[in-house]
Amino acid sequence: MAKKNKNKIRNDNANRQKKIHKILILIMKKFKFFIIVFLISLAFWVGINIFQKTVEDFFYSKAMKEIPPLSYTAQISFPLEYKVQEEPQISAESAILVEINKQGEEQMVFKKNEKEKMAIASLTKLMTGLVALEFYQPKLETKISEKAVSQPEQTGFLKIGERLKVEDLLYIALIESSNDAAFALAEIIKQESFVDLMNLKAEDIGLKDTHFFNSNGIDGGAFDTNYSTAEDLIKLAKYVWIKRPLIVEILSNKKYSLYLENGRLHHIIYNTNTLLGENPKIISGKTGFTSKAGECLLLFFKGEKAENYYIAIVLNSQNRFEDMKKLIKYAI
Repeated sequence: MAKKNKNKIRNDNANRQKKIHKILILIMKKFKFFIIVFLISLAFWVGINIFQKTVEDFFYSKAMKEIPPLSYTAQISFPLEYKVQEEPQISAESAILVEINKQGEEQMVFKKNEKEKMAIASLTKLMTGLVALEFYQPKLETKISEKAVSQPEQTGFLKIGERLKVEDLLYIALIESSNDAAFALAEIIKQESFVDLMNLKAEDIGLKDTHFFNSNGIDGGAFDTNYSTAEDLIKLAKYVWIKRPLIVEILSNKKYSLYLENGRLHHIIYNTNTLLGENPKIISGKTGFTSKAGECLLLFFKGEKAENYYIAIVLNSQNRFEDMKKLIKYAI
């Protein structure tokens, strides 16, 4: 019995080995087939790539023969030097030029001693007009005093005892730069009180290096002459442009016929700013002159972009109008 079992085990092992052998032979056959297919495919793709490259090289070579050399197709030249616009040479001791967009953002274009404190002469009257509009009614009437008429550099054709409205005095003070009209505006509430309001307004706007001693800008002594800086005056001009455009409008008149309520012509007011009408981009501006301040000019003018405008200021100039022309040319 034991012998039969041993024979059976041997037969089973032999059969199992035969099956494994057959399986291995089958696997080897399939593996050989896979190897053969892989090698054939590899040779095929290598051949295709070589053929493709050969074709591409052929057509590329042919195309390049038909294209002339680069030196014949284009001639590129570069300037030997880049010309930068030179800053204007002006006689003014202090000056500034700023471009302002419709959002009120400023772009500095030119500056010269813009932080230096300078006498400002009749540029003072921008603040005089501003305070008058903020504290008086335009139709308010006032009686012209002898002290007003006796102011230095008398213009305005004012007569002692005549009655004029605030708006009439504004036109005379701003366009004609009349010292007596500016004094008369301040005299409505008292000269000292009005000047205090001017300094309070300067502080409110942020004019840190500005102080007023009178309402018309005439020279005082060594320590009581109105002063400001070009930088501060930009802030004042910008405030006037935004908050009190009537001042800009008044200053845009080359001449103005002042009629009283009874229909009588008081006089024709001629603007001291002779640049008005000379250049269509000029909007308006204010002049000033005293022996201490020299020639001064503040100007509003249009930019290349319709919504932008410029403010330019020259202080203590030898020729304010020529200096301003140079700044305008530099800007636009």
